[in-house]
Amino acid sequence: MERKRSGWRTAGLIAGVGCLSMIALVIGGVGIAWMMARSTLNNLGDPDPKPVDRRIVLAAAPQAAAERDTSTADSTAPLRLTLDLREGTFTIRPGEPGSDIHVSGEYAPGLFELVDTQDVDAASGVRRATVRFHSKAPAWARFFGGMGNDGGQPELTITIPRGIPIDLTLETAMGRSEVDLGGLTLREVTLNATMGEHSINFEEPVVEAMRDLRIHTSMGNVVLENLGNARAANVTSSSSMGNVTANLGGAWQPGAEANLTFEQSMGELTVRVPSSVRLDSEVRNQQDQTTKRDADAAPADPKAPNVRLRVTSSMGNARVVRY
Repeated sequence: MERKRSGWRTAGLIAGVGCLSMIALVIGGVGIAWMMARSTLNNLGDPDPKPVDRRIVLAAAPQAAAERDTSTADSTAPLRLTLDLREGTFTIRPGEPGSDIHVSGEYAPGLFELVDTQDVDAASGVRRATVRFHSKAPAWARFFGGMGNDGGQPELTITIPRGIPIDLTLETAMGRSEVDLGGLTLREVTLNATMGEHSINFEEPVVEAMRDLRIHTSMGNVVLENLGNARAANVTSSSSMGNVTANLGGAWQPGAEANLTFEQSMGELTVRVPSSVRLDSEVRNQQDQTTKRDADAAPADPKAPNVRLRVTSSMGNARVVRY
């Protein structure tokens, strides 16, 4: 006599078959996605890294072009420079006076694209230049196709010529960047750093005092070095979901006045201030609404720079450290 299968065994069998079916569907789906991703990546072109050595000659201002004298234009006409760099390892540093914007390194031309554009405002003489580096592949293809292996990551170095007044917008995302803006002639700077490890430094003082330095960071770790060398009248930093360390060291101008504001959400913020700076600081934690003011003694030098520092943090920790 055939033994009747109990109800719980039947339920277990059905559940087991269902689980196996789901696993088979997931494996099959991932396999199909991988094949489609590889096909998409292969259709884009050569996936092997190739060296690049590109010099971007800056356009001359209209009046200088009419006079057939571009040397004066290249050293005095204002330049609005935008660097949009994504998914790679990037090094940015100052170049020689009178040189071009120089991009060197290596990347796979089938998978990534390096584009530069320029235009000149005939009325004002303001030049605009953009250097953009990004992936040509859609995000889903990069994910399933495994394009992000370490061996295929692009590595680029961009040099910016000294001696040109520049309004700089720099965006770095989904990678690593080491940026040195020291020695440049900067009027206004906007820095956006997301999803990666980023270091922004002013190794030497900028040529002229800067009006505004704006910094926006998220989903990564950012180190700001030698902000005193930036000689900015106003520094504004906002960050979320990451850690920020800012060092106010550097060669501050005697008697300089600077306003610095840092806003931090979901992360750690550390602001390091040298003892040679006269500091008025306020740190506010939005969670408990407490306010702390810096009580350190002022430096003896009557020409010491005056820094007004305001820090606001939420869902994280912020501190000001004197050294």
